[in-house]
Amino acid sequence: MMNLNSRELRLLNTLIDNEKITIEDFSKHYLITTRTVYREIASINKSIKGFNVKIINTAKGLVLKGENNDIINLRLIVPCFKFTMKAKTRKNLILIELLQSKDPIKIQYFASKFRVSSATISNYLKDIKNWLVSKQIKLISRQGVGVYVESEEKNIRHAIIDLLYKNYSMGELVSFIEKSNYIRDEEQCRTSDELNIRLLNIIDFNTISIIKKVLTKVKITMNYEIEDRLYIEIIIHLALAIKRLENNEKINIDKLTLAKLKNSEEYDLSESIANYIEDEIGIKIPEEEIGYIAIHLQGIRYGSESLNLNEEYINTMTEKIIENASKIFNINLKKDLILKKDLSMHLLYSIYRIKCGYSIRNPLIAEIKDEYEDAFNKSKRTLQILEEEIKEDISDDEVGYITMHFAASIERMKSKLIKFNALLVCSNGIGISRMLSVKLKKVQELNIVAVSSILKLDEMIRNNSIDVVISTVPIQRNDVKVVVINPMFNEVDIKKLEDELNIKISINEDKDETYFNENMEKLKAISVYSSEINKTVKNTFFAEVYSKKVGDIISELLNCLNENKIINDKQHKNVQALLENRERQGTIILPNKNFAIYHCVSKDVKEPTIVVGKLKTPINMINLMDKNEKVCTAFLMIAPFGKKESLEVIGDLSAAMIEQADFIQRINASSSIEVCGKIIEEALLKKLYYQIERIMN
Repeated sequence: MMNLNSRELRLLNTLIDNEKITIEDFSKHYLITTRTVYREIASINKSIKGFNVKIINTAKGLVLKGENNDIINLRLIVPCFKFTMKAKTRKNLILIELLQSKDPIKIQYFASKFRVSSATISNYLKDIKNWLVSKQIKLISRQGVGVYVESEEKNIRHAIIDLLYKNYSMGELVSFIEKSNYIRDEEQCRTSDELNIRLLNIIDFNTISIIKKVLTKVKITMNYEIEDRLYIEIIIHLALAIKRLENNEKINIDKLTLAKLKNSEEYDLSESIANYIEDEIGIKIPEEEIGYIAIHLQGIRYGSESLNLNEEYINTMTEKIIENASKIFNINLKKDLILKKDLSMHLLYSIYRIKCGYSIRNPLIAEIKDEYEDAFNKSKRTLQILEEEIKEDISDDEVGYITMHFAASIERMKSKLIKFNALLVCSNGIGISRMLSVKLKKVQELNIVAVSSILKLDEMIRNNSIDVVISTVPIQRNDVKVVVINPMFNEVDIKKLEDELNIKISINEDKDETYFNENMEKLKAISVYSSEINKTVKNTFFAEVYSKKVGDIISELLNCLNENKIINDKQHKNVQALLENRERQGTIILPNKNFAIYHCVSKDVKEPTIVVGKLKTPINMINLMDKNEKVCTAFLMIAPFGKKESLEVIGDLSAAMIEQADFIQRINASSSIEVCGKIIEEALLKKLYYQIERIMN
């Protein structure tokens, strides 16, 4: 089995794609020493030795040395390489074991598990310790005993939930929870990586399904709504609480706090939830746990009489924030009614949380700061008026959520671009008028209705729907807004228009010839790729295979091409020899997929060709994990020699088998050429879509 880490795989892919890179460039990009690069090159060369290909260092940089056919074969198998775990994944796996284990775990256990040195694990533990400290958890290491964590149960739970949010987006968690009514099949469990299995086993499907039923019953008695995001949070919170209780890990709450909680409406709701869960699961939920649920419900409840968060107050505060944001973002957000509605609902929840001292978790804060840096900084400035109003600091997590409200509003404003009907008045001659008209037509927010002289101004306004008159000379009008600009229309004039019309102006810049030439080449490439997809689908065939030996299977697949006059007997022998030669280097049998891939590049075919062979009797083969695998589908791909475009399509299809989760499952279930062709076409069209999106963006 060939193992490459993510960095090694990236380097190999770069060289396969004929991109130029030197050892120095690679070391700088990944902040590693050149010595490490050399070591990783040696590791790659060891893995690809069977392909008669190796990486060598030349005066012009790193290159792949080998026959063109061997390099092409390597390109086809690269998507099947299983690369080793990243350090981040290892750290998360160590964390989740430590947080869930009652007993100390020896460093040597982790070293053996991840096949790294004890020193490497010790280095991981330094980072883990820093993260745990931020969660008020101690990491204790005792010689001869091992490592373990020590903290209050509530801190352990918060850390486990943070790990979930750290590794999954809210969308992924929603998807996970929504699918909780379905039973995961063995296939899914086997093919999931260990981190997914461990993280998602923190909260199991059956428990989530029960909690959803319980909340549906309890929600009827609530006099307020739970926002979707918070609904997900409480499901995860309850699921984890049950899991921890089953392991006898209990929450402690002091008697005074518990007594206060018992007088709250949230405690009564929590008792109802607990009673339902006890009936469904048969687990006793203690008072402290009910109190902890009540605290969580208090944190998500909309409104609070004690804080006077009435509708009028929230609406006024929302309007102030949007007005301030409009100035800072330099775009009129006051017209966006969706923003006003969404932001007011968010503030009702968040102000209550901030004033009560409840922490607000934003699992996407790092991505928001990175991808929306400017919007985040402007949102932080915008929210200063809220900080002054409530006399509390607003955390970056909270700023991150409100940043997304503003970012969404700006996108909506762009998609619903408001155009002002403008009448251009110019007294500087026809040449200047035309030049200025051309410039103003590049302003996306303006629709130049006409160009007029001062003498015809009244007539033009009377006969046209005019929002603004843009003039190069001062004009006094009471019936329409007038903006006076310089005939050269410079930066000062742009700012004047923005201020007068209360908009952010966007200019459609001219694209030079090079830009169009570059895009024409890219569009040609898309056209060629589309053509190759059509050829591939046209040359896709279906065969029933009765043989039980590998050599005979290949022969039967090729017989299908003989029958369809794609190859003749001589070409059949040539292609079979190529495939059998490839077979000696190892068949690609994907683990737990019952699927064998045969491929080669041959001068004996003129277009990309595929045969889907369904074995009448599944046979045992050795998969990429060096284990026995019952194969029921043999998938043959042949690319014509010397045709880069055809190879690209076949290579992308090879990648699709790994990347598109249902591809192989659907092929295995298919029983006709029509169905197979459609599946292959859809997979390649997805690749084409991403290619178009990448090029056009």
